Amino acid sequence: MESKKTIYYPYNDFLCDMKILSGIIEADFGVPKALVCIARGGMCMSHFLSLKWNLRAESIYTINATSYTDRKSSTSLTLGQIPHIKENRVLIIDEIVDSGRSLSAVMQSLRKAYPHNAKEFKSAVIFQKPNASVRADFFVRENVDWIDFFWEVDMLGD
Repeated sequence: MESKKTIYYPYNDFLCDMKILSGIIEADFGVPKALVCIARGGMCMSHFLSLKWNLRAESIYTINATSYTDRKSSTSLTLGQIPHIKENRVLIIDEIVDSGRSLSAVMQSLRKAYPHNAKEFKSAVIFQKPNASVRADFFVRENVDWIDFFWEVDMLGD
């Protein structure tokens, strides 16, 4: 099996991409009323986007979707408790759609939890892998390599 290249994703690129991504989302979806970040990858994004859109803490939710241990994908996906969402235009945020399993499971679970409510769910990521089983509604970059995000690497450096 061929080893994939590792790409470092620095803060300055992240900041630029958050500005681009927020503009794309606003143009197509408007300003969301709530954010659901998939922990941990979506947490930095939800912080920046909530500041950009002046969303208060009570409009920011978190859900856990775990399928990785280090760089290895697990055969199982563990999904955390579905948040109680009051708002109707909701953006689901993660840093990357890799296989697509996490985003697909979260979107399906939210739609199942709110089948009769007038909630609109859209998804946004920084990186979209072209061979993933699902595509985020909004993304900035496509990439096939392994991404080392600054928030994963910089705190652990020497």
